[in-house]
Amino acid sequence: MIPRAEDISQDIKDKKDENDLIYEYENIKQITWYDQLLLNRPLKVVLIVLLVTIAAPLLIYQFWFFPSVDAPPADGYSTGSCLLQREIRLACGIGTMNEQNCHPQCCYDVRNRFCFHRLPSRFSYILDREWSEKVTLQPRISTTPYSLQNSIPNLRISVDEITPTHLTLNLYNPQLTIYSGSRIENKDYNYSISSPELNIVVNSLQGNIFNTLRGPMIASRNIWEIAFKITNESMYGLGEIPLKAGTVKVIYNHDQGISSIPLIFAKINESYHGLLLDSSTPTEVSILAENQIVVRGITSFGLRFHLFTGPKPEHVMRDVMNYIGTFNNFDYWMFGPHICSVYPGPIDNAFTQFNTFMNSASRQRLPFESTCGPIPIVFKSDHCDNSENDIINRGLRLIRRFNKRFVPHLSPYIRHEVNTTMDEEEIDNSTRSCGPTISRYERYLLRDSNNLDPYIGTIGNDTVVYPDYGTITEELIKDLWIYNTDVDGIILENNWPLDESKKLHNETYLYLPYYNKNFENALNRTPQWNTSLPNDGGIYLFKHNIYGNNFINATHSIFDKTLPKWSSSQWMNGETVINRQNVDTSWTSLHRELISMALGGISGHWYWSSPVCGDSEDFDIENHSLLCVKWYMAGTFFPILTIHSKSTPRDPIQFVGTYRTYINNALNHRLNLLSYFYTTLQEGPLLRPMFYQYPEVSELKDVNSQFNVGENLLIIPNLQPSQTHVHVWMPPGTWYEMYSGLRLNATIGDAVTMTTTDSDFLTLIRGGSIVPLQKDVKATAELTRLESSYAFTIALECTIESENTNCKASGHLFMAQNMTIEFKADAENLYITAIGDDYDIFCNTTVAIWANRIQEINIYGLDDEFNNYDNHRRILSSINLCELKDVHEIYYKYI
Repeated sequence: MIPRAEDISQDIKDKKDENDLIYEYENIKQITWYDQLLLNRPLKVVLIVLLVTIAAPLLIYQFWFFPSVDAPPADGYSTGSCLLQREIRLACGIGTMNEQNCHPQCCYDVRNRFCFHRLPSRFSYILDREWSEKVTLQPRISTTPYSLQNSIPNLRISVDEITPTHLTLNLYNPQLTIYSGSRIENKDYNYSISSPELNIVVNSLQGNIFNTLRGPMIASRNIWEIAFKITNESMYGLGEIPLKAGTVKVIYNHDQGISSIPLIFAKINESYHGLLLDSSTPTEVSILAENQIVVRGITSFGLRFHLFTGPKPEHVMRDVMNYIGTFNNFDYWMFGPHICSVYPGPIDNAFTQFNTFMNSASRQRLPFESTCGPIPIVFKSDHCDNSENDIINRGLRLIRRFNKRFVPHLSPYIRHEVNTTMDEEEIDNSTRSCGPTISRYERYLLRDSNNLDPYIGTIGNDTVVYPDYGTITEELIKDLWIYNTDVDGIILENNWPLDESKKLHNETYLYLPYYNKNFENALNRTPQWNTSLPNDGGIYLFKHNIYGNNFINATHSIFDKTLPKWSSSQWMNGETVINRQNVDTSWTSLHRELISMALGGISGHWYWSSPVCGDSEDFDIENHSLLCVKWYMAGTFFPILTIHSKSTPRDPIQFVGTYRTYINNALNHRLNLLSYFYTTLQEGPLLRPMFYQYPEVSELKDVNSQFNVGENLLIIPNLQPSQTHVHVWMPPGTWYEMYSGLRLNATIGDAVTMTTTDSDFLTLIRGGSIVPLQKDVKATAELTRLESSYAFTIALECTIESENTNCKASGHLFMAQNMTIEFKADAENLYITAIGDDYDIFCNTTVAIWANRIQEINIYGLDDEFNNYDNHRRILSSINLCELKDVHEIYYKYI
């Protein structure tokens, strides 16, 4: 109990005389001040609260975050605080470490053994004057938290105003290179680079789109680091919808890389902008709480970022495409399925299995367009062995006999027996074309850093060497291609490039100041990081990401530049088709591939292929049949459809019973839709995420389980085993089930549950659209385009105006640069017009490539009294589009 002072004056009066009473009472009143403090309960409560709120945090600050008590640098700049919420702490150096290894200018969490940056961070750069392109910045702290390496003593920042909506930030080492940014007068952004303590802020019309928030800016040998924010709301990209805290990606081309460009879309104030990370060296991107982005690059050169102001995702995409280029060599036959299998065993056995497949596919009328032949093509150092050449030529003759196209797979390395050597003088002119030719290429090969001999990699049981395609001569590139065969396209695979030899990661940790499991996984199946480029070209690591581009460019010496090319590796290159590899056969992979393809499309890579049902060796047809069925159904809507098998084939004829039927139906549905796909890809990407298609609808921005196909179709794939229902998150407008005409009645953002079976793949069509189909499919995409008549699906959008119902729909079919057919419809009539005058492409039987008749019309959205099916009206017609040569408009009445 807290002691109290009681009034005893009356008791004293009763016991003592008056003089004594006065004396005693006066003593009682003379209580000391400290007794009053100790005996005052409210005051004690106040004192305790002050101790808890002030003294305790000071004690914690001193003894819990031990290094934070060190005196700040004697430079007069900000001290920075260590009192940060755990989830927003930025690792200072590698983060988790012992206390003695934490840099004295960092903070340290004793309990969690975590070293982290102050806010503001002391690891930054200082300007001694107002920023300009030529102003050099100095580090505030001379050493970095990475093994106490010295900071780069000089740093510059260049800002390049490329267009009114595209800005580039270059942070670089001026001792290695010099950049000079351009300036334009009218632009949709402004920026500031503060001094003396560095802080970079970029604003656009919609708000703040880039801010370093006075976080760390570290520059040292083989490690650059920066932290920033681009929004307080949602982000999308790097293979993720949405991009959440805890996500870590490594930007380094490898077998599990993101394939597309490292572009992030960010939402702010109902608008979108974009950030493109343009670093060709290994770069780790970490997303932390509150949308903090930390970029750490293994580089000594610097970091570069592109900012695109939008304000819509489509505007970001267009700006990106202006920067990376676009693919312009698409041929209609490329829509058809491409089937390629790597057969195990001797090459003679491979040809036998390929021959069996081609004959079976012909008997079963399998609709496919191209194949890679019996074996993939790998360059060889021994040109005397013609066995592979013979197998490839025999396969080509078989392919031509069945009227298919030859699209071989080609890898960039040269197969070479390590113990095979031959000096140049031993090869006379008569045998130069036949024999080990590695000596001719030796000066252009990647080198082992230990002895400067050609670097030897491993692919399966083979040893290989790697040409540097950035320096090799055109003559030697042509010499590598020993096949006298015509190809219709080429798929450049394993060209990041692949190397399966064992890597000594323990040694790498000793050499690189920042290296972790994320980098281990990325570098594990690529050439050793410290491999040297030939002719003193430096360390291969820093040029790794552009190896794929160099290989693509080198093939122009072998093939025509306009030849369609797929590539498994590229860097900021929109002029190629993306070829995905090393995809596991799982439901998770199916979902991931759909997301990656949709994000890749809106990042500028409209033409994208992903192996249906994966291409890994871990495949079992009995366990994976239903998954493959759903994957084939989803593949109906891929821009490019590839079926690539390793060891165990997974092409359609390998399946049996109803599964084979479902797969064949999916391939036929794809042929039905190709004219719509072709039209869509003239204007934008095919597969689109919800935030891109409906940027104004906040309820849909984070949905990653459904995708628009162009403007007018919506697919809701099955993404789990034994899934009997799917949920449709309703976009704006009216939507009908694609093949029945059933209307979905719900408001924007509502979830509508639809049942599905093994044979179903839910597809919706937008009200207000007309989609041309070609139902009578043929063996190939081009034959279907020419010989199959059209079946129009008219999905009406009906509104009530002044008590009258007004229904309408429209669409178009792109045929050529000088010919597009436009369609318009109302509740009673269809109107058809032509834009352009190239009627020969569908009317001249000698040169025509398109069909010219409409023989079926299906109308959705009519009143029930006009329907002759449950939910729509179907009409068989015969409309000849060639009549447009003589009349301005074809008018057809269907009610």
